[in-house]
Amino acid sequence: MRWLTPVSAFFLAALFLFTGVDKAFHYGGFIQALRSYALVPDGGAPIVAPAVVAAELAAGAGLLVRGWRHAAAAAAAGLLTVFTLALAVNLLWMPNAVCGCWFSLTLAESTTGHLLQNVLFLALAVSVAWDSRSTNAAARRPPAASPFTSVADPEDE
Repeated sequence: MRWLTPVSAFFLAALFLFTGVDKAFHYGGFIQALRSYALVPDGGAPIVAPAVVAAELAAGAGLLVRGWRHAAAAAAAGLLTVFTLALAVNLLWMPNAVCGCWFSLTLAESTTGHLLQNVLFLALAVSVAWDSRSTNAAARRPPAASPFTSVADPEDE
């Protein structure tokens, strides 16, 4: 199953790069969608929008680089946590609010399906972060001494 983490990371990278580019191309619509979020204060959408787009693009790009994968997956999990909480709040207090998730594919109201989709993506991001953490730690660890190789004693030099 060594292939699962890189495939999952590539999927998440494609997801974040697509959504970041999609929001950039539909920037005005994205700001309007943010204005419909209960957690975004009045006048806050133009401030929040560029940060969200930049964070999505950075997370997506970072997931493609093996050495950055752990940090990028952790950032993606953080973003997905915030997005999921924002969707949950909207479902409770503003059920007719526009999601703003997939402008090119659909522009729809927030639904329980969007919430469940984010929970699934969040679990995937946590999984990639966890697996990448152990991979990165193993790559940083010095190789174990083999009984078949001689190790020079620094005092002999």
